[in-house]
Amino acid sequence: MRIFLTGATGYIGKALARRLHGEGHEVRALVRPTSVVGPLTELGIATFVGDLADRYSLREGMSGCDWVVHAAAELDLDGPAERMQAANVTGSENVASLAFKLGVGRFLSVSSMAFFGGSPEGGPPATEEQPPLTPFPSLYSATKHAGELAIREWGKRGLKLNTVYPSLVYGPPAKRSGSNAILSQLWRGRFPVLVGGRKRTSWVFLDDVVEAIVRVMERAPVGRDYLLAGEVVALRDLAARVEALGGARAPRLDLPVGVARAALAVAAPFFRLAGRRPPFTPGQLGSLTREWAFDDSRARRELGWTPRGLAQGLPPTLAFLAAA
Repeated sequence: MRIFLTGATGYIGKALARRLHGEGHEVRALVRPTSVVGPLTELGIATFVGDLADRYSLREGMSGCDWVVHAAAELDLDGPAERMQAANVTGSENVASLAFKLGVGRFLSVSSMAFFGGSPEGGPPATEEQPPLTPFPSLYSATKHAGELAIREWGKRGLKLNTVYPSLVYGPPAKRSGSNAILSQLWRGRFPVLVGGRKRTSWVFLDDVVEAIVRVMERAPVGRDYLLAGEVVALRDLAARVEALGGARAPRLDLPVGVARAALAVAAPFFRLAGRRPPFTPGQLGSLTREWAFDDSRARRELGWTPRGLAQGLPPTLAFLAAA
């Protein structure tokens, strides 16, 4: 198959590009002028320079494709609002509308659990049917939701659409991408305290996300969406697991989010003077006001997908991060 892939130089996109190319598909990767494309071109993957905000720049790479896989997103929780809006909302609209107008056979949106705005506090893990929890806790969550709604509008017009919602993605080979940065900071004792330590979050291994995407492309019916949650764990329990595997002592103190916000405002200048990033950013603190516990039973049942748990995923990830 001929596949047009956005976000091909990103954490998930790069791993997906390798997998699809390895299975003999013709992968066409959308890249920015500043993207590091060496890992793609060394594999023989064709790259097309463009910008999500410029729909015309997407046309050459997308024309004649059997699938569009839209995995690009702006992830910087504390970056300019205009940049996140342009990538996550306008960009998604541009990719989906052009795919429809060019008659691309199928469209897969790689969204995020951020689409849902969190999961009900203390309740069972949420499914794909859960309505969004508003107001959204971060600009990222709000723009991922709006961007997915823009794509769905083209699905209503006839775009053959599927969507996956990965949770916090971790695992080699990237050191700072995905949620590896959180694990690295826990491993090295960079969190003086935990914020929202009792909040539940969902963690899924990178290779398992790629496997699920491939299975969606191979066997999912048009219109079916899938959460890719992995294992649900409280942040404090995750820190304890990292400690048990040889990491730094887990923080013993939990701070309420409001207290953490005030402390961050005071401490941020000192972190900057020391040349270090604060353990939390304002955008991250917003997300820590919510739980992110999700249920991926649909993907397991319908796709025959069996993601590894943290007991299998953490050891190789932490070994990789420790060697960094």
